[in-house]
Amino acid sequence: MVDILVLGATGFTGRLITRYLYNHPQRSSFSFALGVRSKSKGEALKKSLGIDDTVGLVLVDVGDYASVEAAVRKVRVVINVVGPYWLWGNNVVKACTEHGKRYVDLAGELHFIKDMIIRYDYLASKTGAIIVPTCGFASIAADIPVFLSNRTLKSALGPDAQLGLSQTFVRTQAGVSGGSINSFLCDMEKVPRRFYERCQADYALSQVRGLPSPPPVLATRVPFSSQYGGYWFAGKINRGIVHRTFGLNTLASSYSKLFLAQEKVEDAAVRPLGYGPQFRYAEYKVVGRTWLGAAVFSALFTFFLRLMFKSRLARGFVKLFAPAPGQGPSDKEMEKGWAEVTNFTQSAASPNVYAKTVTHVKGDPGYLMTAWMISECALALALDDASLPVTARLGGVLTPATAFGDVIVRRLEATGHIHFESEIVRGGDESRKDR
Repeated sequence: MVDILVLGATGFTGRLITRYLYNHPQRSSFSFALGVRSKSKGEALKKSLGIDDTVGLVLVDVGDYASVEAAVRKVRVVINVVGPYWLWGNNVVKACTEHGKRYVDLAGELHFIKDMIIRYDYLASKTGAIIVPTCGFASIAADIPVFLSNRTLKSALGPDAQLGLSQTFVRTQAGVSGGSINSFLCDMEKVPRRFYERCQADYALSQVRGLPSPPPVLATRVPFSSQYGGYWFAGKINRGIVHRTFGLNTLASSYSKLFLAQEKVEDAAVRPLGYGPQFRYAEYKVVGRTWLGAAVFSALFTFFLRLMFKSRLARGFVKLFAPAPGQGPSDKEMEKGWAEVTNFTQSAASPNVYAKTVTHVKGDPGYLMTAWMISECALALALDDASLPVTARLGGVLTPATAFGDVIVRRLEATGHIHFESEIVRGGDESRKDR
């Protein structure tokens, strides 16, 4: 039985994942194989990365369910980076769900995730499968900071403290790959428009509906700062993931007796998870120190997206100049990348107390660090079973926070390239750090 199977290993991100796993400090503790459509391409990949025969090749066609099922039966955890997921993801999730396997991907496609929840969430809870979409930088750097801010506030105010408005502000320098652009264009051309729009709505991925999200704005001021945030293209995707965490944690908190009966866990492990009914979430890109600059940025970006949705000519223009799938930034360019993601979560009760959680990333967040992140998520599922949070133990379609919790925080910090800081902020003074 192979511990980890990498599907899409010959793609740009797949190559980064393969290289990372092969050189991982825990390499002697796990086995992994590469899922490829062509043995010759697989051998060429291994040769180019200097990989020996301890890493096997598995011939698999993600478009053929029998082929996928045969491959999945022989592994414990699947890393799937074959996109667009709307076109190629269903067979892999289906096979993993039916056979009680563990699965991670990079699907920044709310419509795909919603479809998988509808089809497989209940079945996964019966087979014990753990299905975790969106295990890359964008969603981990949104979901995990709220998880940490929640804990920081509860440490300061007590386990029954509830969350109010939570806002995340992103600063980043990153490259773009052809595969990501291809998935973006697929969203516009292949997904039924009504279903796409339904999946963009508040709490579309959550079993529990909370308060409406803050209305869209052209610009908003970063708390305790002179900077302003504007439109962030991943904001709606990440909001959907955070809302699903909110829903799963609300259910876990509400039905702690079920966990106590089936999983024999302490109530203290379940009760603090809930964010509370006043929780709201929004996400922005830090643009600069003026409201006008952020507003202009937001207006132009929104106009561009609307043009892309409505104009086939505009999409054709992007295809003409975009890198081909499988291509992306060079190693040198990726080493220069970075990100700083700051979450401010305020208490629901007055006077408001803020938790500030900062995620520092050294290296290109969209590709290099995303490859590391999804690899560490897979390793958490393969090696850290006993340490996974209680919300992971019943299976289902989960989120990074509900599947991994503190396990992924520790793993990412151990890389030396990703660091989390969470502290209480009162009236602009940073008063106490939780980590």
